[in-house]
Amino acid sequence: MQHWQALLDSAGEGIWGLDPEGRCTFVNRMALNTFGFSSDELLGNTIHDLVHHHYPDGRAYPASECPLYGVLRKKKALRRITDTMFRKDGSSFVAEMSAQPVVVGGRVTGVVVTFRDVTERRLQQDELRKAYELAEQRTAELDAVIESMPHGVYVVTHDDKVRCNHRARAMNGDRFPSELHTLDRALAGESSAEVAKTGDRWIRSVAAPIFLNEKILGGVAVNTDVTQTRLQEEALRKAEKLAAVGQLASSIAHEINNPLESITNLLYLVRHSQSMEDVQEYAKIAQDELARVTEITVQTLRFHRQQTRPSKVDLVELLRTVMSLYTGRLLVRSISVEMKLVAAPSVLCLEGEIRQVVNNLVRNALDAMGSGGHLFIRLHPQTDSRSGRQGIRITVADTGEGISPEIESRLFEPFQTTKELTGTGLGLWVSKGIVEKHGGYIRTRTRRGAGHGTVFAVWLPCEGGISLTSAAN
Repeated sequence: MQHWQALLDSAGEGIWGLDPEGRCTFVNRMALNTFGFSSDELLGNTIHDLVHHHYPDGRAYPASECPLYGVLRKKKALRRITDTMFRKDGSSFVAEMSAQPVVVGGRVTGVVVTFRDVTERRLQQDELRKAYELAEQRTAELDAVIESMPHGVYVVTHDDKVRCNHRARAMNGDRFPSELHTLDRALAGESSAEVAKTGDRWIRSVAAPIFLNEKILGGVAVNTDVTQTRLQEEALRKAEKLAAVGQLASSIAHEINNPLESITNLLYLVRHSQSMEDVQEYAKIAQDELARVTEITVQTLRFHRQQTRPSKVDLVELLRTVMSLYTGRLLVRSISVEMKLVAAPSVLCLEGEIRQVVNNLVRNALDAMGSGGHLFIRLHPQTDSRSGRQGIRITVADTGEGISPEIESRLFEPFQTTKELTGTGLGLWVSKGIVEKHGGYIRTRTRRGAGHGTVFAVWLPCEGGISLTSAAN
């Protein structure tokens, strides 16, 4: 008997036996330790009344409903059922139980019950289930957000599995546009933005790597169809250029009118002069005035010449030729000019576009000085402190009334103008786009009040921007 009890006590599960009346016939040490009873308190007593007397909700648990007693009646084993059991101190735990009928001569003489406390495991399972349900809910919410976005979203992993939403599929199908390289950069750990034409669409793509515990799991890209925006911006740029043509035409008319009036007067003198020496002198002056008209015409044609490929341009010469178109306006408005142009390397650029930028800045400066003032033009080589690139800095400063703070904060946005009746509000926006396309930047400082004014500074790299260098190659 002691040997039998020793075997029971060495088991890793609680074990007890029942006779046909439901009384405890044997119990091992694990069961005693789990329930907190002594063997004397369990042996010979109805164990159901001691450890299985209530349902978890507090209702009484009749022995007739106990599945362990059902084994006696049905002669059928139970396999790994779970139920709530109670300790001596009234505390409860979740038990996983199995029960096997003891059959002797075709008659059930008892039941052997094995159990283990699975409360902690059940809690862990419940927590795992809740975590899984929460993860599924969050995943469903994220999927819903991604699908509802008005932009194309692509998610790619290192095994080249690509997932995208319906907007992305509508734009480019299941594949990421081969013209864009943002997703490749994201997989390499780099955030980037890019605009490219794919088929008949212009797509702007912004992408970033996906990190988890400092490891790159993949990349995500958000693509936006900017075709209409590009078309509208191009239309605005064309409108601004037409406006610039009209404003420049007014200046040119004044510039040409003066030499033409002089030629008219000189021809009158030639007709009425009696001295050949005077006639020759008048003809020479008239020839000089015609040369002035020719120079103005040539510079005007250069200003509007269309270029498809960048070329090396001497910005010192460009500034001089642009300023030559404003000689008459400067005299009429009593505006003095101080130019300090330091010899500098040529710049790879689209000459017509840079002329448009300079013309915009000079024209704005002159418009800001309707009652006279001083115009300062500066050009000198300058290395960009951030990138270390060699470049050229152009400065245009006036002594006008300055720009109001309300306008200054939105100065480079479209339709922002300080000239309510004559301005289009597109000049600085277009200029900024041109400068940035050339890999440079434009800055401004302004101060209100007499004796102050506004300064615009443009920096351009000598080698041109990325798009320009690729076009040149």
